[in-house]
Amino acid sequence: MKKFFLIAILGLLVLAGCTTTDTPTTYSVGTGSVTSISARDYNDETGVAGRVQVNTTYATVALDADGKFVYVAIDVAQNDGTFDEEGNIVAANAIPTKKERGDAYGMKGRSEIGKEWYEQIAALEEWMIGKTLAEVKALPLTDNYITDGEDLKSSVTITVDSYLAAVEKAVANAVEVENVAKVGSLSTTSVSGRAYNVDTAVEGRIQVNVTFAGVAYDADGKVVYVHIDVAQNQGTFNEEGVVVAANPIPTKKERGADYGMKGRSEIGKEWDEQIAELEAWMMGKTLTEVKALPLTDNYISDGEDLKSSVTVTVDSYLEAFEKASNNTTDLQ
Repeated sequence: MKKFFLIAILGLLVLAGCTTTDTPTTYSVGTGSVTSISARDYNDETGVAGRVQVNTTYATVALDADGKFVYVAIDVAQNDGTFDEEGNIVAANAIPTKKERGDAYGMKGRSEIGKEWYEQIAALEEWMIGKTLAEVKALPLTDNYITDGEDLKSSVTITVDSYLAAVEKAVANAVEVENVAKVGSLSTTSVSGRAYNVDTAVEGRIQVNVTFAGVAYDADGKVVYVHIDVAQNQGTFNEEGVVVAANPIPTKKERGADYGMKGRSEIGKEWDEQIAELEAWMMGKTLTEVKALPLTDNYISDGEDLKSSVTVTVDSYLEAFEKASNNTTDLQ
């Protein structure tokens, strides 16, 4: 009889252990970004081309029930376009993000600690794990450089204000998500240039579109969270290569109704409404299923409900989603 009770108790303990292991994991997952623009005029004395440079810093985070970070991914899409003294485009080509560039970014040789950008941002991300947002925001800075904590300030010697701001926005956008097994984040960028038009006096322009995505999957490889947004920014210049305007604006999601697509949309829906429909459609699907979405000229061409509610081109959104999905980190 004692042996029977002992076996029964052991069985219950084993079952209890399995139940604990298999309990769905709930996290708060969010994605956000900040953008800065710097610009310079064409220099008559040196012949140095004018430039518009756009830095979009984006972050995806996951926090546990105590509000502590269990996942942080920060990256920067840094792109520019150049122009000459007559307002003609010299170059306007997208490049990989700072993380994607890795050693090719070229910071190591100029770094006082001999560390590349991706190594320094990894150290900052790792430091955030296990901390709350309040603790992260309390990090002492002087001129945006870390000034406290020997281990951290000796391994992160770059300015960190934009990274902290992106993380804070990601937390502000966070939603509770069940069954999270892995989380990822990445982006795709396009850069376009327009020369000054002598006939119409239309200003020249450099425009940078950074489409970034944050994703989460369950243990079966099905989407349980997706956030897609676009930081669309530009700088303009005149016929003498002088910058006219270069000011960052909110993302397409952040602009909401102010983006102004609704009045031009054949279905009367704003951009944020259409991207919400696409994100909702992705939920519960695998990456393979999402990639199988039929397109014609980058427009959705199948599925009456979806193609009638998403009439924008979706190629960049699917690309960013796929890149984020292939860049996930296991949380369990």
